[in-house]
Amino acid sequence: MPVSRDTPLAWTGIRRLPGLEGRIDLPDRGAVVLSTIGSLGDLYPVLSVARALELTGLEARLALSPDDCETARAWGLLATPIGPSRAEVARRLGVTPERIAADVLRDPGPMVREVLTPMLPALTARIDPLCEGASAVAGTTFALAAALAAERARLPYVPLLLQPMMAFSALDPPRAGAFRLARPDPGPLARPWNRAVLAAARAELRRRHASDLSAVRARLGLPPQPGAPLVDHGADVPLRIGLWDERFSPVPPDAPAGLKALGFPPSPDGDLDMATSRWLDDGPPPLVVTLGSIAQTLAGPAFWTEAAALARAMGLRAVLLHGPATPPAPAPDLLALPYGAHSALFPRAAAIVHHGGIGTTAEAIRSGRPQLVVPVGGDQPDNAARLERMGLAATLPARRFTAARARAALDPLLARFDYGAALALGEEVAATNGAGEAALHLARIALAAR
Repeated sequence: MPVSRDTPLAWTGIRRLPGLEGRIDLPDRGAVVLSTIGSLGDLYPVLSVARALELTGLEARLALSPDDCETARAWGLLATPIGPSRAEVARRLGVTPERIAADVLRDPGPMVREVLTPMLPALTARIDPLCEGASAVAGTTFALAAALAAERARLPYVPLLLQPMMAFSALDPPRAGAFRLARPDPGPLARPWNRAVLAAARAELRRRHASDLSAVRARLGLPPQPGAPLVDHGADVPLRIGLWDERFSPVPPDAPAGLKALGFPPSPDGDLDMATSRWLDDGPPPLVVTLGSIAQTLAGPAFWTEAAALARAMGLRAVLLHGPATPPAPAPDLLALPYGAHSALFPRAAAIVHHGGIGTTAEAIRSGRPQLVVPVGGDQPDNAARLERMGLAATLPARRFTAARARAALDPLLARFDYGAALALGEEVAATNGAGEAALHLARIALAAR
């Protein structure tokens, strides 16, 4: 159905917001600039928001890496390439893309300091023309050039936060990396400790990046870096959009001002191919194993063999979504695929083993199936802790993954798992379109700025 001035907002399946009641009626087609840097878990939500923005009648101007521009075109979206491709970055650094992924998941600081920050003037210059005639700019955590371009153009900037840990809350603290020093269930005595841990993290971000970013900002004619890089966005931010479901992680009272958790974006997946569907139809539900789009080789060479052994120990078949990693030898009880549509595959699983990336986490919640999360790094341990708290998952770090340890972690979960409650929760989460809600909020901001 084409979108026009007469398209009812109700057709989008998104609730109305104040200032956008009734029908879409824009006197002129406005524009919002969107940008992201990261894995598919960062890209897909932004593409989902771009699609939803088009339904409001606004133009979505995407500023993406050359690799991500190709994905955007597959979604039917146009994008402007900014910066080098991932392969070019790897060549410049003299390392493999897998090494870059491992380093970023362990600690993104060096990549921000040594690669992203020096490129910011050139990246900002590429985004500047996209801001001409636009009404707002939005970007994910590492899309620093988008925030700089918005500031130069004096446009409102809206951070797109993909993970609950970015709320930096002392009441619901992150559970990843150095943040494990925080107390997960803080009472009145633990809250000052958590605030001290988060203050130390902010101080470390300033120590690592503030001087370099202030120098970049000076070159661009902007004042020094405000606050802690990557987590503080200045006092003029009109809204912070959390692209996760409040049932997964409610917004805590001490979250940054204006943070709204609007829901997970809808799945970008398609259907399963005929051969995969036939294999699934020919036997009982399998164990489905995935490590997302960048971590397939990072859990170690034995991971996929141990995953197959886990399925056999549980009396299950297995689907292994192994990406570029080498899967075990072919066998009737194993289906090894580089990739499979999570939204179609997960509901047909007996259980899901995954890395805890936020996009995969959303699909696993929607499926209503028990999960074993094997975090590799980044936000994954935090997402895993939240899934455990919900009673949906057990956790085993990827570096400790063996069939025996995984079985010991999964068995108690399976014994107490409430399938009815999990399926009901999955249906509720699936009914919320976070990308659509985000698009309507952005449209309201864009209209107010015109």
